Amino acid sequence: MQIPPGVPDLFLPIPIKQELGSVMKKLAIQARNISKTYYAGTKKFKALNEVSIEVRSGEFVMITGRNGSGKSTLLHQLALLDSPDVGEIRIQGEITSHLPESRRMGLRLSRLGYIFQEYALIAELTALENVMLPAMMLGSSGLAKRKATDLLNKVGLEQKFSRLPSQLSGGEQQKVAIARALVNDPKIIFADEPTANLDTVASKDILSIFKFLNEKEGITILMVTHEPEELSYASRKINLVDGRVV
Repeated sequence: MQIPPGVPDLFLPIPIKQELGSVMKKLAIQARNISKTYYAGTKKFKALNEVSIEVRSGEFVMITGRNGSGKSTLLHQLALLDSPDVGEIRIQGEITSHLPESRRMGLRLSRLGYIFQEYALIAELTALENVMLPAMMLGSSGLAKRKATDLLNKVGLEQKFSRLPSQLSGGEQQKVAIARALVNDPKIIFADEPTANLDTVASKDILSIFKFLNEKEGITILMVTHEPEELSYASRKINLVDGRVV
Protein backbone atom coordinates (compact mmCIF):
# COMPACT_ATOMS: atom_id res chain seq x y z
CA MET A 1 0.00 0.00 0.00
CA GLN A 2 1.66 3.22 -1.19
CA ILE A 3 0.06 6.53 -0.21
CA PRO A 4 1.33 9.75 -1.81
CA PRO A 5 2.87 12.10 0.78
CA GLY A 6 0.63 14.89 1.98
CA VAL A 7 -2.70 13.20 1.20
CA PRO A 8 -5.14 14.20 4.00
CA ASP A 9 -6.88 11.35 5.82
CA LEU A 10 -10.21 12.84 4.75
CA PHE A 11 -9.51 11.91 1.12
CA LEU A 12 -8.30 8.35 1.72
CA PRO A 13 -10.63 5.56 0.53
CA ILE A 14 -12.38 3.65 3.34
CA PRO A 15 -10.40 0.37 2.78
CA ILE A 16 -7.08 2.25 3.06
CA LYS A 17 -8.27 4.02 6.22
CA GLN A 18 -9.20 0.65 7.72
CA GLU A 19 -5.82 -0.83 6.73
CA LEU A 20 -3.99 2.10 8.31
CA GLY A 21 -6.02 1.66 11.50
CA SER A 22 -5.17 -2.04 11.56
CA VAL A 23 -1.44 -1.28 11.24
CA MET A 24 -1.59 1.23 14.10
CA LYS A 25 -3.33 -1.28 16.35
CA LYS A 26 -0.55 -3.80 15.72
CA LEU A 27 2.11 -1.34 16.86
CA ALA A 28 2.65 -1.54 20.60
CA ILE A 29 5.27 1.24 20.65
CA GLN A 30 6.25 3.81 18.08
CA ALA A 31 8.98 6.43 18.57
CA ARG A 32 9.77 9.05 15.97
CA ASN A 33 12.93 11.19 16.03
CA ILE A 34 13.21 11.35 19.82
CA SER A 35 16.21 13.06 21.41
CA LYS A 36 17.24 13.56 25.02
CA THR A 37 19.99 15.79 26.38
CA TYR A 38 21.20 15.94 29.99
CA TYR A 39 22.96 18.94 31.51
CA ALA A 40 25.53 19.11 34.31
CA GLY A 41 26.48 22.71 34.92
CA THR A 42 27.83 24.07 31.65
CA LYS A 43 28.33 20.61 30.16
CA LYS A 44 25.74 18.71 28.20
CA PHE A 45 25.44 15.09 27.08
CA LYS A 46 23.13 13.97 24.28
CA ALA A 47 21.93 10.57 25.46
CA LEU A 48 19.55 10.01 22.52
CA ASN A 49 19.95 11.49 19.06
CA GLU A 50 16.89 11.35 16.76
CA VAL A 51 15.95 7.75 17.56
CA SER A 52 13.08 6.18 15.64
CA ILE A 53 11.87 2.64 16.39
CA GLU A 54 8.73 0.53 16.17
CA VAL A 55 7.80 -2.45 18.34
CA ARG A 56 4.91 -4.61 17.21
CA SER A 57 2.45 -6.22 19.59
CA GLY A 58 3.71 -9.62 20.71
CA GLU A 59 7.39 -8.95 20.08
CA PHE A 60 10.17 -9.62 22.60
CA VAL A 61 12.74 -6.93 21.82
CA MET A 62 16.07 -6.48 23.56
CA ILE A 63 17.92 -3.14 23.55
CA THR A 64 21.69 -3.65 23.52
CA GLY A 65 24.79 -1.47 23.47
CA ARG A 66 27.82 -0.49 25.50
CA ASN A 67 27.58 1.39 28.79
CA GLY A 68 26.58 4.97 28.08
CA SER A 69 25.02 4.15 24.70
CA GLY A 70 21.57 5.34 25.81
CA LYS A 71 19.85 2.00 26.49
CA SER A 72 18.18 2.87 29.79
CA THR A 73 17.45 6.41 28.64
CA LEU A 74 15.56 5.06 25.63
CA LEU A 75 13.64 2.58 27.76
CA HIS A 76 12.61 5.31 30.21
CA GLN A 77 11.28 7.51 27.40
CA LEU A 78 9.28 4.68 25.83
CA ALA A 79 7.96 3.58 29.23
CA LEU A 80 6.66 7.08 30.03
CA LEU A 81 9.00 7.37 33.01
CA ASP A 82 10.61 10.41 31.39
CA SER A 83 9.92 12.66 28.41
CA PRO A 84 12.14 13.31 25.38
CA ASP A 85 13.20 16.86 24.54
CA VAL A 86 11.83 16.48 21.02
CA GLY A 87 10.08 13.77 19.01
CA GLU A 88 6.92 11.73 19.34
CA ILE A 89 6.08 8.54 21.22
CA ARG A 90 2.91 6.50 20.72
CA ILE A 91 1.74 3.70 23.01
CA GLN A 92 -0.75 1.44 21.21
CA GLY A 93 -1.44 4.29 18.81
CA GLU A 94 -1.96 6.98 21.45
CA ILE A 95 0.36 9.98 21.24
CA THR A 96 1.87 10.50 24.70
CA SER A 97 4.04 13.58 24.13
CA HIS A 98 1.67 16.20 25.53
CA LEU A 99 -0.51 14.14 27.83
CA PRO A 100 -1.11 15.47 31.33
CA GLU A 101 0.66 13.56 34.09
CA SER A 102 -2.64 12.13 35.35
CA ARG A 103 -3.22 10.42 31.98
CA ARG A 104 0.38 9.22 31.79
CA MET A 105 0.00 7.71 35.26
CA GLY A 106 -3.20 6.02 34.15
CA LEU A 107 -1.40 4.47 31.18
CA ARG A 108 1.46 3.31 33.39
CA LEU A 109 -0.92 1.65 35.82
CA SER A 110 -3.35 0.06 33.37
CA ARG A 111 -1.34 -0.86 30.27
CA LEU A 112 2.34 -1.02 31.22
CA GLY A 113 4.43 -3.12 33.59
CA TYR A 114 7.91 -2.33 34.93
CA ILE A 115 10.79 -4.49 36.13
CA PHE A 116 14.02 -2.86 37.29
CA GLN A 117 17.59 -3.97 37.95
CA GLU A 118 17.31 -3.09 41.64
CA TYR A 119 13.84 -4.72 42.02
CA ALA A 120 12.32 -1.50 43.49
CA LEU A 121 10.33 -3.39 46.14
CA ILE A 122 9.06 -1.58 49.22
CA ALA A 123 11.16 -2.87 52.11
CA GLU A 124 8.39 -2.64 54.73
CA LEU A 125 5.85 -4.62 52.69
CA THR A 126 5.64 -8.39 52.32
CA ALA A 127 5.94 -10.09 48.94
CA LEU A 128 2.14 -10.32 48.74
CA GLU A 129 1.64 -6.68 49.69
CA ASN A 130 4.23 -5.49 47.16
CA VAL A 131 2.38 -7.30 44.38
CA MET A 132 -1.03 -6.11 45.57
CA LEU A 133 -0.10 -2.42 45.65
CA PRO A 134 -0.59 -1.47 41.94
CA ALA A 135 -3.85 -3.44 41.79
CA MET A 136 -5.19 -1.70 44.88
CA MET A 137 -4.65 1.62 43.12
CA LEU A 138 -7.11 0.49 40.44
CA GLY A 139 -9.58 -1.64 42.38
CA SER A 140 -10.63 -3.37 45.60
CA SER A 141 -8.20 -4.95 48.05
CA GLY A 142 -10.06 -8.26 47.77
CA LEU A 143 -9.51 -8.52 44.01
CA ALA A 144 -5.93 -7.30 44.40
CA LYS A 145 -5.17 -10.03 46.94
CA ARG A 146 -6.64 -12.77 44.73
CA LYS A 147 -4.66 -11.64 41.71
CA ALA A 148 -1.43 -11.21 43.70
CA THR A 149 -1.81 -14.66 45.26
CA ASP A 150 -2.33 -16.28 41.86
CA LEU A 151 0.70 -14.53 40.34
CA LEU A 152 3.04 -15.39 43.21
CA ASN A 153 1.96 -19.01 42.83
CA LYS A 154 2.72 -18.87 39.11
CA VAL A 155 6.27 -17.59 39.64
CA GLY A 156 6.96 -20.26 42.25
CA LEU A 157 6.76 -18.25 45.47
CA GLU A 158 3.69 -19.90 46.97
CA GLN A 159 5.48 -20.48 50.28
CA LYS A 160 6.85 -16.94 50.64
CA PHE A 161 3.85 -14.59 50.60
CA SER A 162 4.65 -13.17 54.03
CA ARG A 163 8.40 -12.69 53.51
CA LEU A 164 9.87 -9.19 53.41
CA PRO A 165 12.23 -8.37 50.51
CA SER A 166 15.23 -8.65 52.87
CA GLN A 167 14.21 -12.25 53.55
CA LEU A 168 14.28 -13.21 49.86
CA SER A 169 17.14 -13.98 47.49
CA GLY A 170 17.85 -11.71 44.52
CA GLY A 171 16.11 -14.10 42.14
CA GLU A 172 13.08 -14.32 44.43
CA GLN A 173 12.87 -10.55 44.73
CA GLN A 174 12.90 -10.26 40.95
CA LYS A 175 10.08 -12.81 40.75
CA VAL A 176 8.06 -10.64 43.14
CA ALA A 177 8.82 -7.68 40.86
CA ILE A 178 7.60 -9.67 37.84
CA ALA A 179 4.38 -10.62 39.65
CA ARG A 180 3.88 -6.96 40.59
CA ALA A 181 4.43 -5.91 36.96
CA LEU A 182 1.74 -8.37 35.84
CA VAL A 183 -0.92 -7.68 38.44
CA ASN A 184 -2.84 -5.14 36.34
CA ASP A 185 -2.71 -7.26 33.18
CA PRO A 186 -0.38 -5.00 31.18
CA LYS A 187 -0.07 -5.25 27.41
CA ILE A 188 3.60 -4.19 27.49
CA ILE A 189 6.39 -4.93 29.97
CA PHE A 190 9.54 -2.80 30.23
CA ALA A 191 12.54 -4.46 31.89
CA ASP A 192 15.75 -2.54 32.60
CA GLU A 193 18.64 -5.02 32.96
CA PRO A 194 16.50 -7.32 35.13
CA THR A 195 19.22 -10.00 35.45
CA ALA A 196 22.20 -7.70 36.15
CA ASN A 197 22.35 -8.57 39.87
CA LEU A 198 21.55 -12.27 39.51
CA ASP A 199 23.68 -15.39 39.12
CA THR A 200 23.50 -17.55 36.00
CA VAL A 201 20.82 -19.92 37.30
CA ALA A 202 18.53 -17.16 38.56
CA SER A 203 19.05 -15.20 35.31
CA LYS A 204 17.95 -18.14 33.18
CA ASP A 205 14.93 -18.63 35.43
CA ILE A 206 13.85 -15.00 34.98
CA LEU A 207 14.41 -15.08 31.21
CA SER A 208 12.41 -18.29 30.92
CA ILE A 209 9.51 -16.54 32.66
CA PHE A 210 9.79 -13.65 30.19
CA LYS A 211 9.83 -16.10 27.28
CA PHE A 212 6.69 -17.80 28.60
CA LEU A 213 4.88 -14.48 29.12
CA ASN A 214 5.76 -13.43 25.59
CA GLU A 215 5.00 -16.67 23.75
CA LYS A 216 2.07 -18.00 25.78
CA GLU A 217 0.46 -14.84 27.13
CA GLY A 218 1.22 -12.61 24.13
CA ILE A 219 2.74 -9.83 26.24
CA THR A 220 5.02 -7.41 24.41
CA ILE A 221 8.38 -7.17 26.18
CA LEU A 222 11.05 -4.51 25.74
CA MET A 223 14.18 -5.31 27.73
CA VAL A 224 17.58 -3.66 28.17
CA THR A 225 20.54 -6.02 28.44
CA HIS A 226 24.32 -5.91 28.18
CA GLU A 227 24.69 -9.71 28.11
CA PRO A 228 25.13 -11.14 24.55
CA GLU A 229 24.05 -14.62 25.64
CA GLU A 230 20.61 -13.31 26.58
CA LEU A 231 19.79 -12.21 23.02
CA SER A 232 18.66 -15.73 22.04
CA TYR A 233 15.54 -15.27 24.17
CA ALA A 234 14.37 -12.28 22.11
CA SER A 235 12.63 -12.16 18.76
CA ARG A 236 14.60 -9.05 17.75
CA LYS A 237 17.30 -6.71 19.04
CA ILE A 238 17.86 -2.96 18.80
CA ASN A 239 21.49 -1.90 19.05
CA LEU A 240 22.45 1.59 20.25
CA VAL A 241 25.76 3.36 19.73
CA ASP A 242 26.22 6.86 21.15
CA GLY A 243 22.49 7.48 21.36
CA ARG A 244 21.66 6.28 17.85
CA VAL A 245 20.15 3.07 16.48
CA VAL A 246 22.66 1.24 14.29
